[in-house]
Amino acid sequence: MMRFITIIVFVLAAFWGGWWFVGSTAEQRAVTALFARQTAEGRTATYSSLAVEGFPSRFDLTVNDIALGDPASGITWRAPFAQLLALSYNPYHFIAALPHQQTLATPDGTLSVTSDTMRASLAFVPGLAFALDEIVVVADKLGLTSTAGWGGTMDQFRFATRQMPDRRFAHEIGVEADRLTLSPAFKAQLDPNGALPSTIEQIHLDAEAGFSAALDRHAARTKPRLTDLTIKESHLTWGDMVLSATGKLTFTPDGTPEGRIDLRAKNWRAMIGAAAALGLIRPEMAPTWQNMLDTLAKSGGDPTTVDLPLEINKGWMSFGPLPLGPVPRLPLWQ
Repeated sequence: MMRFITIIVFVLAAFWGGWWFVGSTAEQRAVTALFARQTAEGRTATYSSLAVEGFPSRFDLTVNDIALGDPASGITWRAPFAQLLALSYNPYHFIAALPHQQTLATPDGTLSVTSDTMRASLAFVPGLAFALDEIVVVADKLGLTSTAGWGGTMDQFRFATRQMPDRRFAHEIGVEADRLTLSPAFKAQLDPNGALPSTIEQIHLDAEAGFSAALDRHAARTKPRLTDLTIKESHLTWGDMVLSATGKLTFTPDGTPEGRIDLRAKNWRAMIGAAAALGLIRPEMAPTWQNMLDTLAKSGGDPTTVDLPLEINKGWMSFGPLPLGPVPRLPLWQ
């Protein structure tokens, strides 16, 4: 009997070892082919080395000196390494580990990203298409510094998305940033009068997003685009200032949004200077905004709070009765 059990254990071990070897080889070839395909299609996709380890229970993929980008959009992400970890018996659930330092080059400047830890969980719908089911990203002590002159740190950043069970090609999205401390230069730019503290207590978003196609391994060919965005709940709390928003936007095939976002601003006077600093309104229009919002707030019964709809129609934006100008189009896949 003991000999029989030993043989069974040996056979199972050999089978499992063979499965790991086949699976790790297939994963390595698939990733290598993916990088080659991206390069052949004109995108940036480079690395210095690639390996799969973790025998016998895991497939641990490590890609060193990785760079991924799209020259057409001018966006390139670089990192000294990226790891994708999966249990060998569950190939549809991955854990991603990212380094303490990364860079993101954009047409508006290069963004340096630092963190104490940054990790993500990715779950896919079982099947050959590997359709995205769920993402959860958590970063502790996240720092952002842009060559464009802005930056800050936050205690924790959380991002999550999951496929909606009752709507095809749609995902629920949640974003939360706790205690975002602005760099002194950026704080002075946003709040030249020093009316607000250096730390934004929280940024929160609860939304639903619809896409034109599945977010799966065929995305490079099907090119999913955002078709609609519903903001169910959102708020930004900065000192005594609280800005909240709800509403829905739809997007035309060329990326132009249409719809309405209802904004509520508490202690709104400090927002005018920040909006001008961000280029959302022209500085010379600040007194006009001040007078208009003051009138609206008084008519609502609370002079510190104003409700204002952001209307986007036929390519133009307006805040209530005040026109803002042409709406920017959403960047699309090239």
